[in-house]
Amino acid sequence: MKKSIFNASRLPDGILESKTHSIISSLTGNANFPTTTPSLADIETAADNFSSALVKAGTGNRADVADKNAKREILVEELRRLCKSVNVIANGNAAMLLTSGFDLSKDPQAVVISKPEILRIENGVASGQLLLNVKAVKGAYSYLHEYTTDATLSPDSWVSTMSTSAKAVLNNLQPGTVYYCRVAAIGSNNQMLYSDAASRMVI
Repeated sequence: MKKSIFNASRLPDGILESKTHSIISSLTGNANFPTTTPSLADIETAADNFSSALVKAGTGNRADVADKNAKREILVEELRRLCKSVNVIANGNAAMLLTSGFDLSKDPQAVVISKPEILRIENGVASGQLLLNVKAVKGAYSYLHEYTTDATLSPDSWVSTMSTSAKAVLNNLQPGTVYYCRVAAIGSNNQMLYSDAASRMVI
């Protein structure tokens, strides 16, 4: 859902002043937002106080700079409240939000996951145990570790375990038997990619 956003943390004073006036201009007489909290009158008062303090702070006087910073914080807090009010009124309507003067949030971009890779398979400390060392895949939120003793890698022969970790420990395996292993990385939007199969004899 679209929403208006406001982040003043990196805005220089002059840009904040300009952005505030743009928002006020966009919302003045805007039928989409006839009433907001705080009111435009409150925003205008905070903006005027900040602008006056900004001019005085230009001399570099410490007291004036401190006053300007305090007035900036008041204005920023009022604009944050206004942004929330705009979002409540618009309820995700992008066409309405575009008329507010605030910036719009961007739709999150799904990360395209890559094919996982089994770096190595090692026998564990305990007999009948294999350790799968798998390179983590960016964007994957879980992994499906699978193994089989079928050298033909028949689709119906795989035993699967799910984990949020790329690495896995396979227990209770049959010593003296070759196991074929693979891992699938699972990402958003139903993404699922398998590694190549790798094998190791269990001791």
